[in-house]
Amino acid sequence: MIQYRLASADHLDEVAQLFHESFDNYPFMDLLVRPEKKNPEFFYELHKVITQAYINRRGCFIGVVNGEIVTAALLKHRDDPDVGVMDYISAGGIKLFIKGGLSAVWNMVNVAEEAKRSYKGIKQQKWYLEALGVSCFHQGKSFGSKMINDCLVPFIRRNGGGILALITNTNLNRSFYKKNGFDEFSAFPLKRFGREIGNWSFKRTIY
Repeated sequence: MIQYRLASADHLDEVAQLFHESFDNYPFMDLLVRPEKKNPEFFYELHKVITQAYINRRGCFIGVVNGEIVTAALLKHRDDPDVGVMDYISAGGIKLFIKGGLSAVWNMVNVAEEAKRSYKGIKQQKWYLEALGVSCFHQGKSFGSKMINDCLVPFIRRNGGGILALITNTNLNRSFYKKNGFDEFSAFPLKRFGREIGNWSFKRTIY
């Protein structure tokens, strides 16, 4: 049985590692830095900083089975501003400059803003699912769907409801989110460093 809870600072390393492994071959990561400058340490530090920023906002949820974190999600509350550069700096973002350099961090911020363009156009109250990950040792067990439907959706209902939005960059994930009640409302490519990937926006209204 999965137990859901908010992550604390004590969970940071384990959750960051889970995201690091979950997104290891994710196409969006290839747009963040030039191919010749890809550095696993930078990507791990990126996941760590983003996770810490959401822990600070009380928006990092974990699913635990027998003491092991098997799934995690980063959720922006509808009444909070989007997590931004200052949030990342206060979460230890200076290490990103050390690991990747100014150009990598600047490009990361720009491509993330571009990817979220359609989400930012939603006028209604909206939540944002920044990331959803499942431990590589526990994939194929519906833990991602359970995190959405047994943890995030009930939490959003208890806190006023609204639109839950997200972006994804693979056709496999498109099918996953459609299966979980989300509607695709925008699609456009993202281009960096001679590469082009799909960028799809989804939303689900939760009452």
